[in-house]
Amino acid sequence: MVVAASIRNQRSGDEFALLKPHSATRTIIGVAWTSQRSPAEKLFLEKASQLYEVPLPGEPNYSTRELSRATWPDFERLFSKHGGVGGCWCMYYQRPISGTMKALTPTERRAKNKRDKKSLVDQDRSHGVLLYDRGNPIGWCAYGLKQEFPRIDNGRNYKRLDLSVGPEKLWRITCFFVDRDYRKKGVANLALKATLDSIKEQGGGVVEAYPVTHKSAKAWSKWSNWFWFGTESMFERENFKVVGPMGPHHLLVRRTIKP
Repeated sequence: MVVAASIRNQRSGDEFALLKPHSATRTIIGVAWTSQRSPAEKLFLEKASQLYEVPLPGEPNYSTRELSRATWPDFERLFSKHGGVGGCWCMYYQRPISGTMKALTPTERRAKNKRDKKSLVDQDRSHGVLLYDRGNPIGWCAYGLKQEFPRIDNGRNYKRLDLSVGPEKLWRITCFFVDRDYRKKGVANLALKATLDSIKEQGGGVVEAYPVTHKSAKAWSKWSNWFWFGTESMFERENFKVVGPMGPHHLLVRRTIKP
């Protein structure tokens, strides 16, 4: 399985279509969080700070760690090796839909995305799981509470679904990336399992994701960098259920994780 976060062209206006490179950046870092965080948010931050390197059963050389100030250099090393992964630095879904950086050059956009990502990590407002091979970062899965990914709510395909009455504690899985030297080795699947384990340790809740459908995954098999959301098969194996379509190529899937 090859999963990446590079951004490619599909069609404008669809927040869950493949996105134009220049549209993948926004000026606003994210929605403002007040100092009065909810109990779920406080538990998330408390538990995340307690998670250190965790070995993966059956994979003696692989381990995981949460993204944090301490592991930022590892995240930076993984993404820098791959051009900041399309220059996005896994920022796209952490920005609301408003704002633009079209006036910036590609180099300036990449630099701003990196700065903004680091700022969010420093504020405990950006989370994810890093996968390691004997200390070398090789994979990534971005996840977090609903508030961390405001652009999801602004997507037109998401708005079309009947999700008006949602759970109080909702988690989102928004991006996978695998080092080019470790692709087709099941790394993304391991990153997903580790992410679900982390969510369970933090109290569980409803987890949603937006994978590529079986049909589109087959059609796009030669363009593996289009699968940053993961694939339907990955989430089926982890007992996620389809809630509804997210346009012609993606699905909304959910699963409840009990603590």
